[in-house]
Amino acid sequence: MTETTDKDLWEEIKKGAAEGFEVLKEEVGKLTKELEKQGKIVKKKMDLSSIQRKVHQSFTQLGGRVYELIEDGKEGTVLDDAEFKDIVAKIKQHKKDVEAIEAEIEKIKKSGEKAKQ
Repeated sequence: MTETTDKDLWEEIKKGAAEGFEVLKEEVGKLTKELEKQGKIVKKKMDLSSIQRKVHQSFTQLGGRVYELIEDGKEGTVLDDAEFKDIVAKIKQHKKDVEAIEAEIEKIKKSGEKAKQ
């Protein structure tokens, strides 16, 4: 009688351990996915920061170019100046890049929300 009870107890322990292992495996999988998601977001935010530095540099260049034109008495030609136009075009492209990265970050965040539901 004791032998059967010990055997049943051992089977219950093995079954409980297997179930616990499966739950642990699932949770580790979820954690891994969340860490991957956060890693992607951090990388995108680093990219965003890099572009924002470029925007700041471009605005500095823009201000410098306008100042040069004014100093040369050519303030009336600012809008026609090729260098001025190039800098403005760069700023516009940076703005598009920022918007694209922000959209990617939101997409990554939302992909995690769908998985949780």
